[in-house]
Amino acid sequence: MFLAQTGPFSVLLKCATKKCDLFVDNNFIDFGTYVVGETVTRSITLTNRGALGTHFQFAKLDLPKANPKITVELSNSAYSAKKSSPDSDAKSSKTAYQSSTSYQQPLSPRSETKSVLSEQKDTDSVQELFSHQGSVAVIASPTSGEVTEVPGNSPELHDPEEQETEIRIGQVSEGDIRPFTSVKLQILFLPAIPGEVQTDFEISFSDTQSKSIPIKVQAKAIDVPVSVIKPNVDLKICMYDRLYQDSILTHNRATTALQLTVEVCKELRNHIELLPKTGYIQAQSSFSFQLKFKPRQTLAEDAKNYFDKETRVLEAPMTIWVANQIMPVPFTVHAIVTNSDLEFNQNEIDFGICSIHESVWTTVLLQNKSILPQQFGFIDIPQYIDVQPNDGFGTILPLETMNMNIIFNAKQAKEYKFELICKSEINRDFKISCKAIGTYPPLELSHSVINFAATALNDSSTAVLYVMNNHTSQNEFTHPVPRIGRGKIAPVGPTSFEFIVPKDSNLTITPSVGTVLPGKKCMVQVLFRPVLTPWEIQQEAVQLLYQIAELRGFQNRGVSSAIQATESDTQSKSGQKSLKDNSPISTKTHVREPKSKSAMYKAPKSESINEDSPEYASGYVSLVRNFNSQLNSFTIPCFVAYGQTTEHKDPGYLPYSIHNTLYLEVHCPRVAPPLVLISGNKQNAVVFGDVAFGQRMVKQVKIQNISEDYLELKSSTLDPNGPFLVLNALRPLQPGNTHTLIIAFSPTESRVYFEPLEILTEKATLPINLSGTGVKPSIKCSVEGVMNIGYTVTNQIKTATFQLQNDSTLDVDFVMKLDSLSYGKHKEQQLLPAFLELKENPTLIGVQNYGAQSVFSVSPVNGCLKAKQSQEFQVTFYPDHESLHYSDGLSVELFGTVSRVIQLKGAARDSLAYVEGGDPVDISSESLTILPKYGESGQPVETKPVLLILRSVPSDNKFTTAVREFRVGCIRSNISTTKKNVELYFDSLQGLQAKGFNIDPTRISVDAGNSRTITVSWLPSSGYDPSHTTVASIKMTTKGNVTEIYQIFLIAKVVLA
Repeated sequence: MFLAQTGPFSVLLKCATKKCDLFVDNNFIDFGTYVVGETVTRSITLTNRGALGTHFQFAKLDLPKANPKITVELSNSAYSAKKSSPDSDAKSSKTAYQSSTSYQQPLSPRSETKSVLSEQKDTDSVQELFSHQGSVAVIASPTSGEVTEVPGNSPELHDPEEQETEIRIGQVSEGDIRPFTSVKLQILFLPAIPGEVQTDFEISFSDTQSKSIPIKVQAKAIDVPVSVIKPNVDLKICMYDRLYQDSILTHNRATTALQLTVEVCKELRNHIELLPKTGYIQAQSSFSFQLKFKPRQTLAEDAKNYFDKETRVLEAPMTIWVANQIMPVPFTVHAIVTNSDLEFNQNEIDFGICSIHESVWTTVLLQNKSILPQQFGFIDIPQYIDVQPNDGFGTILPLETMNMNIIFNAKQAKEYKFELICKSEINRDFKISCKAIGTYPPLELSHSVINFAATALNDSSTAVLYVMNNHTSQNEFTHPVPRIGRGKIAPVGPTSFEFIVPKDSNLTITPSVGTVLPGKKCMVQVLFRPVLTPWEIQQEAVQLLYQIAELRGFQNRGVSSAIQATESDTQSKSGQKSLKDNSPISTKTHVREPKSKSAMYKAPKSESINEDSPEYASGYVSLVRNFNSQLNSFTIPCFVAYGQTTEHKDPGYLPYSIHNTLYLEVHCPRVAPPLVLISGNKQNAVVFGDVAFGQRMVKQVKIQNISEDYLELKSSTLDPNGPFLVLNALRPLQPGNTHTLIIAFSPTESRVYFEPLEILTEKATLPINLSGTGVKPSIKCSVEGVMNIGYTVTNQIKTATFQLQNDSTLDVDFVMKLDSLSYGKHKEQQLLPAFLELKENPTLIGVQNYGAQSVFSVSPVNGCLKAKQSQEFQVTFYPDHESLHYSDGLSVELFGTVSRVIQLKGAARDSLAYVEGGDPVDISSESLTILPKYGESGQPVETKPVLLILRSVPSDNKFTTAVREFRVGCIRSNISTTKKNVELYFDSLQGLQAKGFNIDPTRISVDAGNSRTITVSWLPSSGYDPSHTTVASIKMTTKGNVTEIYQIFLIAKVVLA
């Protein structure tokens, strides 16, 4: 018995002792008829439903059981097996080997038994199934989850005589079955001699309380040279009028070719066809027949003996006749035949008279008559029809019924007659006939449903709609015309309308009556303003006066009772003066009671209460504080008539047609105003003004709870990508408390921003209009992209300048940041070099000074750029070793945002001379760059390579001159050397000229701070082979403060256009 909050309850507990509950799913197995030489397997399932495990043995009744010396013990969920003596194992192993090898001996085909055993296919299967020499016997099925292995040879579990029989036990002959598990036991039929065979088996158990279970098995073997591999052909589930195919494979065990003739019974010849009807099967080979099954609708009548109408099962016997063989080869075709019909509960739908501004729907039932799932879809649906769910497509389960919604929306005034086509996956059509009459009113509304937001008292919500007159012509062949079905066309001309607004709905429609000319539209404004009427306020004021009077009466009666009690206490305890002194009300206090008890308070009439009186204000405050939210829905009819309203003298008279009436549905929720904005302007707007990109302006807004309720405040979701952001959370407000809302404005574009913020409560919404203007700082830079400082001598400073111009009207804060000083520098340097990566390395950081010191510096680093002013920045380049790949990135941040990125580049040499140009032959990574070494005498120790590839393009069967250039310069330096310029000359030009190369000039002198251009040209000779590439080299010597030798490599080739 258990006791809960809902009361006591009991649970029935049933107990029983552990025992075995053993049974098999089938006690009788009939293999049927099979050809000699085949191998057939059947299984039975032994199940233990009890809570106690046991050991079982599966054996024939006429054979001795397994060796009793084998014991199986269960200990801690693990099984162990004990063998008998080694001599018996060796003997049984030998016997098993002889038994297994006896199937492999070639025998004479004259003997039926020996010819059957000589089949290699069956022999292999038998060897695989029954040869256990040197292995273990599995005596538990995998289905039980436990496997017991008995070491030793299989003859201990299977008698040699048993292996020679035709009906045998499979691999599982004994084992342990655990509680609530099952074991599968296999029985094999290997027919060797024609005839019927019957064998009895028994499953015995070690549990004395469990009885043995008998198993009876019978089979029949026939000996024919030709057999069917699959005597039972199962075509599964088939549909009428659909073609299904399969192959019938036959096998010839004879040594000669035989003629086969297939025969279909007369009743099924219109449904089943076998091709070819006659064929020859070669000796020791196979032959295949093609089965074509196409069930007709007349199958039930044609094949009454083979087809069951109730179960829809077809069992068709087929026969294969073999030449010179009396006994035919039979096989059976099995199939379940079902139809493919989809059925609707109604074949006709009448939607009636429908306006083009309305939708009419009905539900039909779709039923699947087939026992197979079918896919379906409504195709070629007209535009005015919609089928749901899933747009009319889906899958219907066998014998299932589905609800389909057919929605009709008339597009024009006419009579509709159409068919809905439902097509199944097998291309069958099922149709529904539909009809309707569409009406086209002469006027129409832009929208017919208005959902107002929850509007507080004295607040207002506005919706706008249009009444349109699109009827400009009675020509029905160019455009739709207003009419009812195929009736008379409405006249073209002024058409009047009138909205009938219900009383006390707090709705105002302007204009409520009007006339719309052809081709024009009239704007109609619907205003919802929930207000308290003066009569309601006056009635509330009267009630308050009654309550006040009643409260005063209770107070007077309470004071009088207290006085009387005090006087009686004073008389009874006259000696206790302290009681008189401590009395809450002095004995001198006197309250006058009404002279007459029947004199009641008379409140003034409600009409006499003036709107400026305190009573009127008290009534208003009382109604506002105690106002309950309401939701009112109104359906406003709009009557339509031809002509103008001024034609009728009687007021309020407007002839109309019921079929042309339009309806406007309005939903009006109204609530009490619990929340007000006590800071800002009267329009509940917060204006931030002009704010620059990257800046944030913060303003505080106060809201107050003027209701008597505890308010949980929530806000609407602002645009997450917008500039406005609420910085603090909203907290609950007690009555009369205030809350400060902090709002930030961070513009991202140069435009005016406007976004509404709604403070939500359970009863009302307080809208706050946020506005501000984003101003983009207009900054111009004198350098765009790359700033190359040029060459300088190692350990010397070189400077360059650039300017930033502020063209905006706001002051801009700037910060200069070098990439080499950024926090992500070390992470970016872990990347592979650019020459090893497949994609370009995005970093701008190149070679830096030793010790990871930045080679560039910028001044000033930060500051404020005044409006309409400019600022000059100085970039200093100070290298400490020679490199041509100094690089760094300079980020210009405005208000914390990167405005532009400038790549700073520079090169440093130990000598005054430098060479630039040509094709790249080195890499930008410093760790792999090999710089030349100079001795103390100033003599060069190695040459520097310069590569020039020249390409000549043939034109008009002539070769053009290919030209390349490179520059040689001299660095202006403060080094005190005797030589301030660089001299250059080439050696042995004759070899180059012989190959068509020309260099100009060959000897020059370059002053400090200048550079000269060297031009290399190549013109192929007249008999030059375009497929040949000319390669040459020449040494160039430069003399400055040191002497350097450059090896100029020239590669020239002809490029076809």
